[in-house]
Amino acid sequence: MLAISWPRLIHRHRSLSKDFSRPKTQTTPEDNCCNSESSDPDVRRYLAAQLPPMIDLGPKSCPPSQIEDLFDRLHSCPWDNAVELAGSLKISETASSLARWINWRNNGPLSTSMEAQLIFYPAAKALAEIGDPSVPVVQRVLNSGSSEEHARAVRVLCIIHSPKAKAVLQDDLPHETDPDQQTMIKNCLR
Repeated sequence: MLAISWPRLIHRHRSLSKDFSRPKTQTTPEDNCCNSESSDPDVRRYLAAQLPPMIDLGPKSCPPSQIEDLFDRLHSCPWDNAVELAGSLKISETASSLARWINWRNNGPLSTSMEAQLIFYPAAKALAEIGDPSVPVVQRVLNSGSSEEHARAVRVLCIIHSPKAKAVLQDDLPHETDPDQQTMIKNCLR
């Protein structure tokens, strides 16, 4: 069985994208694990099997934390780490598990820009990062979720912005009753 330190793996994934000082020819096994294009198939299969049950546990599975720094607090929770890893590595097998938490919001400051980018909606953000493979699951939320989940699904589909996502939004538009959602969909379809 492969042992993975979630916080270390996510931190390593982040630091790779920010580390411009290291020559591109130097790589480590962690570099290969965290590069979605060249990921080891065994690692991806492992993550595809292990992440959904972790995500299914939900954010309430996170132990209480006294950590004050928002970033550090979020990354002290295995659920948040699993969700972020699923999105970063585009693990499509996690889409159904993520959809259940599409409208769950982390505590954090309110900002129109951050809300639009789904910064504090980790599952919605991960679904958007996964992209096209998550569209059928997001479409189910769009069609049968609460009004808040519906709004979050519209945002995710707009961020994905693929022909497949746009087709779902186009189908939804005639049935959309919320004027703000209609405007968002129309802007997304332009």
